[in-house]
Amino acid sequence: MHYGSFGFDLGLTDQVIWKYSQFKTSITTIHYYPFTSLLTDHVELIYILLAPFYWIYNNVLTLLLLQSLVISLSGIPIYLLARKKGVQKWLSYSLLFSYLMFYGIQNALWSDVHSLVFGASFLAWFIYFLDCNDTLWTFITFFLTVICKEDMALLTLLISFVYFIDYRTKTAIYLVGFSLLYLFAIFYIYFPHFTRDGYRYMSNKRSFTNLKLSYYYDTSDKRNVIFYSFAWFGFLSLLAPLFLLPAFGDLSHYFLFGDLARAHGLFEQYRITLAPLLALATIIAISKYKWLNSKYLAVYVLALVLIFQYTLHLPVSYLTKGWFWHEPTSVNNINKIIKFIPVNASIVSQNNITPHISHRDEIFTLWPDKKTFLLILRAEKLFVIGSVGQVNQLI
Repeated sequence: MHYGSFGFDLGLTDQVIWKYSQFKTSITTIHYYPFTSLLTDHVELIYILLAPFYWIYNNVLTLLLLQSLVISLSGIPIYLLARKKGVQKWLSYSLLFSYLMFYGIQNALWSDVHSLVFGASFLAWFIYFLDCNDTLWTFITFFLTVICKEDMALLTLLISFVYFIDYRTKTAIYLVGFSLLYLFAIFYIYFPHFTRDGYRYMSNKRSFTNLKLSYYYDTSDKRNVIFYSFAWFGFLSLLAPLFLLPAFGDLSHYFLFGDLARAHGLFEQYRITLAPLLALATIIAISKYKWLNSKYLAVYVLALVLIFQYTLHLPVSYLTKGWFWHEPTSVNNINKIIKFIPVNASIVSQNNITPHISHRDEIFTLWPDKKTFLLILRAEKLFVIGSVGQVNQLI
C-alpha cells in the first residue's frame, strides 16, 4: 500500500489471474517478453484455480491475503505430523513456530506473490496425507502441488521415493511414476516443442557429465543457504539422512543446474520449499531418537529461531520499525494521480506501481536505463507513470 514492493512479479501475476477471471488467455504485457503467455515462462496452472476469488474481490490484495492464509494453514499438517510421530506436545508447538518463522517463508511473503508459496503449502499437506496413507487426499494434494510450478513434481518424486524406500507402499511408487511422467511431459515435450525459447532457467553450461561437488558451495550465497537452512531446525534434520534427499534435490536444481544467480541466495521466494522438507526430516529424526523428544529441545529450537530472526533481520522484524507504518508523502501523490487514469488506457509504469493498476490488457514495465525496447504508441492515450528521470528519458 506504500508502493514499497518490488512489484514486478506481483503485477505480472495479478494481470494474468485477472485475465483468467475474465476468461481471457494468459498473455502478459508486463513481462520481460511482452505479449507472450506466462505459460511459456513457468507452468503455473494453480493461477487458474485462484482466478474465481477475483469474482469475490477484484483486487491484488486478494492474492496477498490468499498467499498468507494458505502458507499459514500449512502449519497444521506439520503440527499433526509431529504429533502422529509421537513428538512431545510442546516440542510440536515449537516445530510449528519454527516452520512458520522459517526464513524462506518470511522472505517469500515479503517479496510479492509466487506460485512456489502455494506449492510449498500444498506440499506440506501432501507429506502429511502420504504419511497417513490416505490415498484420496494424497492424490488431491499431489495434483495441487504439481500444478503450482513446473519443478514441484521433482519434490513429489523425491518424497514419494523416500516413502517407498522406508515404508514400501504402493501409493508411493505410483506417485513416483506420475511425478516422472509429469516432469517428462513438461521438460521434454512442452518446453522444447511448444515454447519459443525452451526452458529459460536451465543452465546451458552444465549437464550430468560436468557436475562438480563444489557447485554446492562455490559462492557465499550458497554457503549461507546451506548453513542457515540446516541450522534453522537445530541441525536435527541431519539425523535423518534418507529424508534429507528431497531437500538436497531442491537445492540441486538451483545450485547445480539453475542459471539464475539470485535463486542461489537466502532471499526472495526460492527457499520456501525447504520449509516443509526440513521440517519433515526433523520430525523423523526426533521420532527416531527418543532421547531428543523433550521440552528442553523445544527451548533449543525456539532459541535458534529468535537468534536467526535477529541476526538475519528477517521481515517480521520490520513490524517494529517506524518506516513500516509511516506513509510517505509520495504515496498520497501517486494515489491522486492514479484516479485520473482511464480504465482502458494503455500504461507504462514502474514496478512498484504496476500491481495497483494492472487490471487492464496493456500495461508495460518501465525498464531501467540499460534496457532498450521499442514502444508502439497506439491511437488511444498512453499514460506513463514513473520517476521523473525515467519518464523524461522515455519521452
